[in-house]
Amino acid sequence: MIFNRDSNGAEELHLITGNYYASNDFLLIEQDIRDATDDVARTIGRPLMEKVDKAYNSISSEDLPDADTLIPLVQRPVALLACVRFFRRNDVSHEDSGRKVKVSTDDSEKIPWEWQLDRDDAVHMEQYYRSMERLIAYLNETKNKDWLETESVKLAGTLIIRDADAFERYFPIQSSSRLFLLLVPFIREVQIRAIRPAYGSDKWTELLKDASVPETDTHFAACKATALLAMSQAIRRMPLQLIPSGVIRGYLAENGMGASVPASLDEVARLSSWLEADAADWLERMKVFRDGDSGDLEVLPKNAKRNKYFVT
Repeated sequence: MIFNRDSNGAEELHLITGNYYASNDFLLIEQDIRDATDDVARTIGRPLMEKVDKAYNSISSEDLPDADTLIPLVQRPVALLACVRFFRRNDVSHEDSGRKVKVSTDDSEKIPWEWQLDRDDAVHMEQYYRSMERLIAYLNETKNKDWLETESVKLAGTLIIRDADAFERYFPIQSSSRLFLLLVPFIREVQIRAIRPAYGSDKWTELLKDASVPETDTHFAACKATALLAMSQAIRRMPLQLIPSGVIRGYLAENGMGASVPASLDEVARLSSWLEADAADWLERMKVFRDGDSGDLEVLPKNAKRNKYFVT
């Protein structure tokens, strides 16, 4: 475990999070720490997490020369995620006679409203997400070998969109590397199911390896359709709390909906449908650019209102 090496785990959590009491009993949050460690390890890879653990506990740091920098970067998301789970679990006490809420008789302390608890949870989770972004950015910058061997990173290297900055060019995700890694399976699915067959499997390799500067229209259209379809699938299947709030709400706001309230299920379904419709348009444009016709693409036939028939 990457905390409590010197029996001062609560103090470490206080210094890292700024709101966990140093006087708390560390044993009460220890299991939350272990669970959060497993969650972070699923992103950065178990081998790297084990090296961080060994370096922290002074067992061996030979395989981790940047331990002084990397250990704090790993500790912060673990601490933040463990704390928010610990706080949620302790909002209500669990006793032999049932669940209880402790009411303070001191006028200076009040039980928070539910919306205040939700907002506090959201703030903690945003801090956790930002700490994961910093950790992933550091691993990318230093080209950490264990990180580059993780399944998600290796899989991303086989896709037409290979990192968060590239995805940002086709759909705004706030350049979130954490979100991009969550999108990798969806990108692969869309690439196999829709983009490659539409482009032509026999010519797909040349498009996948297209590194033209400036980017060709064909490549742009293929990537645009990929990003739109991947996001459409992701927001339908993934828990919305995993997606940065600004991504969905910002897109909806640009299309006439308020930006201050959470997106409803109807809005999410509507957004998914919009994305699929946009993707279908870009798929058709990809085919036109592939065949060398740079003319305007007629998506819908032109019909006169006075006619009693449709032109197809």
